[in-house]
Amino acid sequence: MEFARGTTAARCLAAIASAALAFAPGCGIDMGGRVDAVGAGDTAARLASEFPGGTFAIEPAQTTVVFSDIPYEDLARGTARNGRFLHIEVLWRPRPGRTPIEASSTNLTLRFVVVSEGEVGVYAGGGFGWIDGGTDADEELGIEITGSSLSLIDKTPGFVDLLSPAEMTGTLGARKNAENARATRRAASQFVTNRLGRVQWVSRESPARTDGSTGSRPGS
Repeated sequence: MEFARGTTAARCLAAIASAALAFAPGCGIDMGGRVDAVGAGDTAARLASEFPGGTFAIEPAQTTVVFSDIPYEDLARGTARNGRFLHIEVLWRPRPGRTPIEASSTNLTLRFVVVSEGEVGVYAGGGFGWIDGGTDADEELGIEITGSSLSLIDKTPGFVDLLSPAEMTGTLGARKNAENARATRRAASQFVTNRLGRVQWVSRESPARTDGSTGSRPGS
């Protein structure tokens, strides 16, 4: 697979144009969305993930956004066999026309969990994304991830990593629902912890329980 090559300035202009189109005033924010993780190794593997929806919670120091194509019950019960979970922390909000765009700009932290035939890989990284909505007064939040770095940080013995290191891009939308976002985040952390046999968080918050309890379904 061949990758397009260009200057940093050209990529930045393209990212700004893409974000402007994705979040044009009056167009609204589409819920869920797609992200692409493209490996930088010799095989240049690409993993596309489609999410039907997402939820977010405004925390004291950041905004937590979660996406999953795994049913909550399968996460909570530990029965998931295939799927992806993405946790994003929005650390600060860029301001178009006022925020310098550099290759090193980072306003997002990422945790990406891949479940394949019961095997689990946990990726972590950071990157830059344009943000629309997501304030106290908003019920929706949009994220345009224009570039990020991801690397495998933990896995079950049978998981085969074809991505590290990788770059993630994509466009996502989420609704405000703090109960759902936090419960899904805890369920994903518990699921990963149980599969690995050791504590591994999918966010900065530790799992609420590590005894295998399933908990209850969050609000939707």
